[in-house]
Amino acid sequence: MKAVTEFIGQNSFLRYNCWLFGTEFDIKSIFRGESFLNNSSLYSVVHSPDTLNKNNFFIPILRYNKFISSYHQPVGTIIIPSLGVNNTHFAEDEKKKNVVVITGGFAVSQQQLKGWVSKEELVGLKWLSKDATNIPISLYDENVSVIVQKPKKTIKVVNGNKPSYLLIVKSDAVLTQNEDDKSIDEIKIELEKKINNDILKTIEKSEEIKADLLNLSEKTYRYHYNKWDLNTIHSIDKESIKNLQVKMHIEQNINYKR
Repeated sequence: MKAVTEFIGQNSFLRYNCWLFGTEFDIKSIFRGESFLNNSSLYSVVHSPDTLNKNNFFIPILRYNKFISSYHQPVGTIIIPSLGVNNTHFAEDEKKKNVVVITGGFAVSQQQLKGWVSKEELVGLKWLSKDATNIPISLYDENVSVIVQKPKKTIKVVNGNKPSYLLIVKSDAVLTQNEDDKSIDEIKIELEKKINNDILKTIEKSEEIKADLLNLSEKTYRYHYNKWDLNTIHSIDKESIKNLQVKMHIEQNINYKR
C-alpha cells in the first residue's frame, strides 16, 4: 500500500475521488470484462459502481479519499473490495459472458494487509451498515422471502479485563413470499437466527485473521481509550460479544398473493 499511496499522491492525473479496488486476477482480464445489452465496459462495476453501491451491504464500494482518511487510524479495519471475473453465471443468447464481479475484500488494519475475505464471510457487515435500506432475505430453501427495512444497530461497551460488547440489531421486515404458509412467529424466529449466524460468521473470521471486520473496537477507542491499551482494544474474538440480541418485527405484505 505504501507504493500505491506514493504513486497516487505524486501523479497529477489521478484524483483522490477515484474508486479503489483490489484483485488477484490478471489486471487485463478485469479491464476486458463485458457488460450487458451491448453496453460498453464503462457500465461495468469497474467504472460505474454507483448503482451497485446503493444495494450492496456486504462490502461498501470504496473511494480512495475515504480509504486514505482511514488508513492511518489506529483501530478498525478497512475493506478494499476485490474484483474477479465470473464466466459461469451470466449469458446472452446462450453465449457465456465474462462479467467482472465483487468476490470479497482485502482487510487492511494498522497499515497492514490482514488477508482476503470472501463475500460469504463478510455477510455480517450488512446488518451493521448505516447505509442499509431494504435487505431481501430468503428462508426455508427460498420458500419464504422477507425484506428487512433499515436495520438499526446499537453497540455498548462492557467493562472487564478486555472490552466486550453488547450488540443489538432491530428492524421491521415485510413478508413478501410464504409458499409453505409458515406462521409469522416461525418466520420471525428463523430470520433472527439467520441474522445472528451472519454476524457470528464475520466475528469468527475476524478472530481468524486478527482484524476487527465489524469495526466494534472503534467505539472503545473513541470513548473508553483510558481503560485499555491498544493491543487489548484490538483483540476481537467470539468472546468479545457478551450479548447479541436480534429483534425483528414482521408484517404481512397486503399486496402479497399466494
